[in-house]
Amino acid sequence: MFQDRLVTRYFKLYSLQYVCIGVCLFFFFYSEFILVPRTNRVKFKLDDSSISKSYVADEVVSGAECIGISVLVSTFVVVVHCLVGDLSLKKVKDTSSNKNDPNWLTSRPRSISKQMHLLHLSLVCLGLILTINGVITNSLKLFIGNLRPDFLERCQPMIPKGQEKEYYNLDVCKQANKGILHEGLKSTPSGHSSFISSGMGFIFLWQCYFVNGNKVRHLWCVVLAVVVMISRLTDHRHHWYDVLFGSSIGLATVFLCWRWVFVNKQFGKSPLGV
Repeated sequence: MFQDRLVTRYFKLYSLQYVCIGVCLFFFFYSEFILVPRTNRVKFKLDDSSISKSYVADEVVSGAECIGISVLVSTFVVVVHCLVGDLSLKKVKDTSSNKNDPNWLTSRPRSISKQMHLLHLSLVCLGLILTINGVITNSLKLFIGNLRPDFLERCQPMIPKGQEKEYYNLDVCKQANKGILHEGLKSTPSGHSSFISSGMGFIFLWQCYFVNGNKVRHLWCVVLAVVVMISRLTDHRHHWYDVLFGSSIGLATVFLCWRWVFVNKQFGKSPLGV
């Protein structure tokens, strides 16, 4: 009974994080599939070269694939190291008598092993990173409403020749698929860049911090993130500054959520103790 109470207390310690993940996940899907960018202030010229790229229907990395990579690859690495390859882990050895134990390790009852505790915290941290990043990214996309490089081909405007230098709004667009048109207003920031940077940024930091060996071998995370970000430029989905902005959001989210979960958290203290 006493151990059961400790386990219950253990999970309550992270109740705020669980709620945060749930709320952010709901808003992410709501903003992704229900809300649309503000369209009343959209103005553009037909001779604007920055929005005159061709529309590439077959993306190198789709949105679902990008999120899948960020979620599944990161989860797979964490689970394998914690449950199968625990000998490769550092900082999780059974040193309960060692006063130099990292603070986050003290936030568990003895009935929960350090490997399982690390697995739990890692998945909580990853969940926070991806869902908070998704909310921030989608909110900015909807608020900013910047035009993608392939916007004009999405819009399919019907304007007589010789009037290209005038400003127009969405009323001139003959695109029948409103989903394609509205997606053309979500250039800033890049969602692919923010998601892949947050997912790969987390797993790169996680491996450097918890896995033994040369840190150079973890650079595959960086390479994968860069490949996905470059694909957004070659697919004409984003401007270069969208990619940098999105990547900055992802990395900043990793830093803040890592501190929230792993820094100075002790069993019995508030989950806000960072």
